[in-house]
Amino acid sequence: MAKALLGISPGTRVVGLAVIQKGVLVEWKVKTFKETWSGDKRRKIIATIHRICEYHDIDVIAMKKTDPFKGSIHLDRLLSSIVNYGRTHGITVKQYSLSDLDFDLQTGKRQQRVALSEHVVDRHPEVRKEYLQERNNRKEYYTKMFEAIAMAEQLKEF
Repeated sequence: MAKALLGISPGTRVVGLAVIQKGVLVEWKVKTFKETWSGDKRRKIIATIHRICEYHDIDVIAMKKTDPFKGSIHLDRLLSSIVNYGRTHGITVKQYSLSDLDFDLQTGKRQQRVALSEHVVDRHPEVRKEYLQERNNRKEYYTKMFEAIAMAEQLKEF
């Protein structure tokens, strides 16, 4: 089993991040990058990932795959940069779609996100506060974080 896993739900504006060490969720957050897209913004996102990888001595990254019909060229570049980061730092990068997860997501899009969040909270009660806040938000904020935790969960046996 890998000693430290990083789950990432990438985005060009909002990135979900979660770290599992020795089977325990030790860090989870949503990081927002408000500026317009640029190479500098991409480098800032990679620098954030680098700081987490260095601090937690990450062995493996699990990253959410994006829908090829819903992505953008900027998101594609970011995903490639994360894969390249892993390659140059000796970190394995695995990509998973939401349909690769171990529970049923055959419902509508909003229901999928709620089911995913509930699944994560059942396994990690420490994120219940964020779950309750998310239920009261008009716009989804913590969804990326819940996705990142679920991605890292995929690597537990790695």
